[in-house]
Amino acid sequence: MKEGLSFLTCVTPICGFLLIAMACSGFVNGVKPPPLAELARLAGQGRLDGVTIEYWVGGGLPPPYYRSDQFRLLSVESRDTLEFARPYRDPAAKLEGLVEKFRLPAQPPEVRGLAKLILDAGVFERQFPEEKDPGRADALATEVIVTAGGREFKRRYFSGAPKPLEALQAEVERLVQRLTANGTRQVLSQGKPIEETVPLARLAEEVGRRIDRRLSAKGRLVVWLRESEDNPAPEAAREVKRALETKSGLVFSTQRVAGAVPVPSGEPGGHVHMLIYAFDPHPDVVLWVGEVNGRICVTERDAGKDPMAPAASWNWTLYAR
Repeated sequence: MKEGLSFLTCVTPICGFLLIAMACSGFVNGVKPPPLAELARLAGQGRLDGVTIEYWVGGGLPPPYYRSDQFRLLSVESRDTLEFARPYRDPAAKLEGLVEKFRLPAQPPEVRGLAKLILDAGVFERQFPEEKDPGRADALATEVIVTAGGREFKRRYFSGAPKPLEALQAEVERLVQRLTANGTRQVLSQGKPIEETVPLARLAEEVGRRIDRRLSAKGRLVVWLRESEDNPAPEAAREVKRALETKSGLVFSTQRVAGAVPVPSGEPGGHVHMLIYAFDPHPDVVLWVGEVNGRICVTERDAGKDPMAPAASWNWTLYAR
């Protein structure tokens, strides 16, 4: 009897300690501690609903060579969005602290995939040797950050991502490549977009460099090169076309105009003669060359179903000086 009492005396404090620890960790009644519960929800539903996931790599040499590559999965105007931002050096702008930002809509499989990879790696459940700070100012660090319910949960690795995070790192790199190739791009100074300007002699070369990003991701790109109706920059348009003609995988779209069956105009006996605009082949992007406020300008936008429709947004705008 004394032996049994001794066993109970020992077991009771241990059980009490475990219950307290489980309660502090949030495991009581099967409830997972944040952000695990939110990540599990994302992995199942594929919707952010206010949660933000960030994968950041930064450090190294001092500015202007400091690295700061920020990949985020976040809500922008209530829409799940992929975003990648990095420092940008534009000699023509003569500004410091510029940021180049790319955005694309995020799809549910991407939300589910990233959440599952974070869970599978045990980011918020395990400790890794790489989390020990070596105390070096030039250390290149990797951070995984999840923000949920106004709280930020972060893990920082100072000597590269741990091996269990390799699949997560590979998926982030794949998405970053897609963002830089196909995403809507902005250059920001103190959070505000700036106008990008290059010398006129380099305009065609810079346009070609940007098209190369799209080609590297797609392999084949159909471009409708559209000149302003009053054609104020014919030589610039010719230079851009010459620069693009040498690129393997690039195809120029041709616009054809044909008559269509007249339709009633609404007036008695009146008709309107219609025109049909067709493209062969249908373009992926529209490059517009013209003049804006007295400056030669080139813009790129996705063609969509109707390349003739007014542009809702542009992937980029480039001015010549």
